[in-house]
Formats: sequence, C-alpha cells, structure tokens
Amino acid sequence: MNTKRAWLTLILIGVSLGSLPALGVRLFPASGPITGQWTLELRPSGDVQFSIHRSWPGHHEYESSSGYSLDSFRGLSSSLLQGGGTAKFEFVRDAGSLECEGTFRNGGGGGAFTFSGNPQYVASMRALGYDGLDDERLFELTLQDVSLAYIHDLASFGYNHLPLDQLVEMRMHGVSIPYIRALRGFGYDLPPDELVRLRDHGVTQDYIAGMKTVGFGGLKASQLVEARDHGVDPEYLRGLKAGGIDNPSLDEAVRLRDHGVDAKYIAGMKDAGYGELKAEQLIEARDHGVDPGYLHGLRAGGIDNLPLDEVVRLRDHGVDAKYITEMKDAGYSGLRADALTELRDHGVDGRYASGMKAVGLANLPPADLIRLRDHGVTPDFIKQIKAAGFAGLSAEQYETLRDNGVDGAYIRKLNQNGLHDLTLQQIIRMREAGI
Repeated sequence: MNTKRAWLTLILIGVSLGSLPALGVRLFPASGPITGQWTLELRPSGDVQFSIHRSWPGHHEYESSSGYSLDSFRGLSSSLLQGGGTAKFEFVRDAGSLECEGTFRNGGGGGAFTFSGNPQYVASMRALGYDGLDDERLFELTLQDVSLAYIHDLASFGYNHLPLDQLVEMRMHGVSIPYIRALRGFGYDLPPDELVRLRDHGVTQDYIAGMKTVGFGGLKASQLVEARDHGVDPEYLRGLKAGGIDNPSLDEAVRLRDHGVDAKYIAGMKDAGYGELKAEQLIEARDHGVDPGYLHGLRAGGIDNLPLDEVVRLRDHGVDAKYITEMKDAGYSGLRADALTELRDHGVDGRYASGMKAVGLANLPPADLIRLRDHGVTPDFIKQIKAAGFAGLSAEQYETLRDNGVDGAYIRKLNQNGLHDLTLQQIIRMREAGI
C-alpha cells in the first residue's frame, strides 16, 4: 500500500476536546454494521486510488484514501474499470473485507461498501493472545493490512506480542518486513518506536547504504534522523568532497548544510578566488552574506585579493559593488578597503559626495568628507550659506559655521534687522552672544 494522504481523518463537530476519549480508545460506534461509500480511480501506473468514507450519528466522519495494486481486490480488473457498468468487487485482507457495489465509468467508479470481519482471523489472533476483536478493530486492522504473516514475521525478528495499537502504527507508517530486514543487515536492531521514527523521517535502506558509501557508515539511529532532517544526504556529501571539504564529521556536515554551504556555493567561491577555505571560513562567509556575486562585484570595483576577514568586514559595513560605483561616480575611485569602510561608517555615500561636489567642494580628501559629515555640513547647508551671501568658503569655514549654529536662516535674520556686511567672525560672535 502506498498511502497518498493521511490514512485517517476524523471530523468531530460539536464535541469538546475535554470529551475526547483517552489516547488508544477508538471513536467508532460500538455496534451496528460498518457501511460507507467508496470511490476508485485507475491511475496511469496501472494501480488504483481507492478511497472510502463513512459517517455515523454524532457528526463523526472517517475517510481513508490510498493507492493499491489491482491484485489487492477480488473481482476487479482494468478492463472492467475502463468498460464501465455495474461494479461488484471485494477489497480483501486477512482481518476482513469490504464488499463494494456501485458503477464504473471512464476508468473510475463509486458506490457503497459493507465490511465483514474474518472469523478465521479472529480465531488465529485469539490463539496469539489478541482477544476482544470487534468489527471496529477488525475494520482498522483490515485497512492497515495487519496480516497474520506480518505478525509472524515480526515475531521472527524478536517483536513478540506487540500491542495492537503498535502493530497498526508500524503498518501505517510503512515499517515493512523488508525494511526491518534491511536495517538488521546494516546492524540496526531497533525497538518498534525507533523503526517508526526512522521511517517517518525518510531514513530508507537506500539512504543508509548511500551514507555508507560516502564514509558515514555505522551512524546511530538518532544520527541518521538528524542527518536526514537537515538535508545531509550522499549527494550533498559528495558535493562537499568535490569542493575540498573531505571527511567532515556529521556535526560539521550538518552545520555546513544549515548555513547554506553547498557544492554550488563552494564552487562559486573558488571561481571568485577563494578556493582554499576551510569549513568554518565558508560558514562565516555565508553567514555574513559574502557570496560569489558579492566578490565579483568587489573585483569589478577594484577591490581584489583581500583576506576573507577583510571581505567580511566590508560586507558587514555595507560596502558593496553599488556603493563603490556610486563613490567612483562622485570622483572617489581607487579607494582602499579600509577607507571605503570608514566612509560608509560615517554616512558618506555617493549621493553625499556628489552633492558636496555640486556645491563647490570637489576632490576633498576622504578624511575631510568624513569630518564635514560628522559635523552636519550637508550640501543643503552650504547652499543656504551661499544664498545668504557667503560663497567660496573653505570646508573648514563651513564646519566652523555649523559648529557655532550659524546657518542661512540666521544670517538672513541679521540682514532683515539692518545688520549687513558682517564678517564671518562677527556673525559667529553675535551667535555666541545670543543675538
């Protein structure tokens, strides 16, 4: 059986959570024949999708839908499905059968079913120590195909007289006899709950075999689950090896995967000139947003062959290809990495540098730009001072005016009060005096 969606859906309308039975107690009706509706559809693979639905008083509903091979049914064939007409077949398992009647049309069909338990199965189960199998329990065991052969095979592996709920859980989660046998072959003798856990997390026979081929044989069951959950599979590990990360520990491999370091990233970093990085360096670079695209952008901007820690520092401070280009356009090309970092930290960007150039302060040393920015001397401030009659001032003079609170509005106010032709020093002294 290849389950396509959850095997069981229970819809409880108008029932409070507090009234739900304790775990392990089934919510089906205690008596009466088990009936419901079925639908069936022929799939391109030749298998069928078989779905059932039943409801009973109290607004309770049950749904199950799974894929089956045609030989799971008695009296059903591909020709009958495609030919159409009256449908009458059985879904047969050890524990019981669903007698289905209805119609077929265009490779599908639907109708009603009635469930019948198998008395011989009940007797055999009683001999194995399983008593009290009512129709509801048999219906459940039928749908999950908890066969006598399955129970006997489990016993041959040492799983004797497991609780019925555990048998259902194992079957429902795909813990098959071939799966158990394969795990034993790899050295895993696990309790039922661990088998279910491995199966649920996608730890298949092929996965275990593949991990062994890349040097990860003999992992504990918990390690297999961890590796699978984090996307560490044979393909990923082969990619790491091709990139120069050979024989990592499982913890290292998981950490690399969690931080987005994969074969593509490593190859890209190598192409950008960083091909000899260790695992921790790759993680650091990835965490800080240093990727091949970023490195190529730096190279285009004239920043090349830096140690990784300096590249990380540039990235952390917001120095990227766009910033370098904007500074170049503003007349600041060929700057060293540390100069770019300092400018960025002080808020000197291409727009600010271009603005200062536009108001007559072109080709200032980076240190002067930083000082002006720190003191709040902006292009708009300079424009106001010029409009107030003071053009052609030096960077130091603009800085002095700003530090003393003299702006264009203040100078205009003095002029409006008849104070004209004042020197900068006079204006500054008046400002200091509170005039």
